[in-house]
Order: sequence, then C-alpha cells, then structure tokens
Amino acid sequence: MTFTDEAQAGGIALVERTDVSVVDMWGEIDIALRNEASAALARAFERDLPVVVDTSRVTFIDSAGVAFLVQLCRIGRDEGLRVSLHRPPAAVLDVLRMLDLDVPPDATVLDRPVTPTAPTPAAPHSLAG
Repeated sequence: MTFTDEAQAGGIALVERTDVSVVDMWGEIDIALRNEASAALARAFERDLPVVVDTSRVTFIDSAGVAFLVQLCRIGRDEGLRVSLHRPPAAVLDVLRMLDLDVPPDATVLDRPVTPTAPTPAAPHSLAG
C-alpha cells in the first residue's frame, strides 16, 4: 500500500469556522491516522470554541478511532467546551454501542461525553501545559 492509498482510505481534518471547530472524519478511521487525529485535537482545543465531530462519512472505525472520540469528549468536558457528534453512521454507532459507550436513543447528535457513566466534572486544564 502506498502513502496515496492510505490517504484516500480515510482522514481527519480540522475545519475552522468562526463559531465552532469542526473535526471532519471520513472513510476508514484507524491507527494510521494518529498524527492527523493529534493535530486536529490540539488545534481544536487551542481555539477554545465548541467542537463538532462530523462522522457522517465514516465507513469504518477501529479502537484507535473510538479512543480518539473518547479523548475529544473528555478533553472538551475538562475544558468546559461542548463536543457533539454529528450524524454518526451505523459504522460508528455500532462500535460505540458494542463497547457500551453512551449513545443517545435518537443517535443523531451526541452532546455528552462518550463514556460508560457520567464522570464528575474535573477542574479545567490547559493543553499548553
């Protein structure tokens, strides 16, 4: 497999809008995207705006992708920022439900942390240190 093939298989990118940071995810979300995931996560929280994770074009997600979603939600909660999951497809919902993670009944928008139980709020911290 070439780098081009990997890039076409899936991706994660941050779309900076004036009122929200959009973490756009598409295709196959797996460990090969860890650098893209780290960059999107860091930049999203540097902006100090609500975060929308658009998973509408995700066709596959592995444990690394789920871990990324959980990390986004936990850091967002810790920073006091709203993180929502936009239009999750069956590929995402099935994995979240299989892992017994918190998925709303209507399964259209996830406005709370992707965790098995509601954690107690932690003191805010900064990604910068």
